[in-house]
Amino acid sequence: MWLVCGGVVLGQDLASFEKRVTKHTLQNGWTFIIVERPVAPVFAFMTRVNVGSAQESNGLTGLAHMFEHMAFKGTPRIGTTDYPAEKKALAALEEAYQAYQTEKFAPGPDPEAVNRLYTVFKERQHEASQYVVKNEFGDIIEQEGGVALNAFTGADVTGYFYALPANKVELFAYLESERFLQPVFREFYEERDVVMEERRMRTESQPFGRLLEQFVATAFMAHPYHHPVIGYASDIQSYTMTDAKKFYEAQYVPA
Repeated sequence: MWLVCGGVVLGQDLASFEKRVTKHTLQNGWTFIIVERPVAPVFAFMTRVNVGSAQESNGLTGLAHMFEHMAFKGTPRIGTTDYPAEKKALAALEEAYQAYQTEKFAPGPDPEAVNRLYTVFKERQHEASQYVVKNEFGDIIEQEGGVALNAFTGADVTGYFYALPANKVELFAYLESERFLQPVFREFYEERDVVMEERRMRTESQPFGRLLEQFVATAFMAHPYHHPVIGYASDIQSYTMTDAKKFYEAQYVPA
C-alpha cells in the first residue's frame, strides 16, 4: 500500500522537484511519498493499493471494485449505532444468504424453499440495516473541511483520495487506518445491487461499453486482464460477503 501526497509542480526542473520529494516507509510496510507544496494550507493525498481486477479469480470477478465501495461503509467505530449487536446481525445475514444461495444453485432447487430462504435473507438484511449510520465516513470528512472524496479501481491498482485542511493530517491518518485495518462489510448486498446497476449503465446499456469488454476479453484471452474491472454480471450476482472478506484479507496488505 502506498500513499502519494502532493501534485503537479510547474516551472521547475526535475532535479529541483526531486528535492521536494520525501519517501518514508513505516514498519508495517506502508510507504509514503510526500511532495511539499507550501502554496495553500491543504493536505491532498491518494492512497494507492496494488490490487485490481488482475488479482481476481475466475468466477469472482469484480471483487476489487466491490471492496472499493465497501471502503466507504465505515468501521466498528464509524457508521454504526451499536457495533456488537450489528456484528451479530451481519453474521446472521450472511448465514441466511449462504443458505438461500446454496438452495438456489443446487441441482433441481425447490422453488418453495428458495422463496422461503429469500424471505429470511431479506428479514436479516432489514435487521442489520437498523444499526447503520449512513454515509458517516464521508460526513466526517465533509464536516472537517474535506473535499473531493472519491476512489477508482483499475486492472492493477485501486486508489482512494480526498483533500483536507493541513491541520487535519492526524484525522486523515486515523480514518485511513480505520477503514483499511478494520473495514465492516455493512450494506454489502445493497451495495452489490448498486454495482450491478453501475454495470448495466456503463456496459450493458452502452454499445461502446459492450464492444470494449468483448475487445479486451479477446485481446487478453489467457491473461488476467481478460475480465472487466467491474466484473461479469453472473459473478456480481453471486459473490458473497464472505468472498469479499477473503479477497480483502489476501490483497489489502502493506507493499
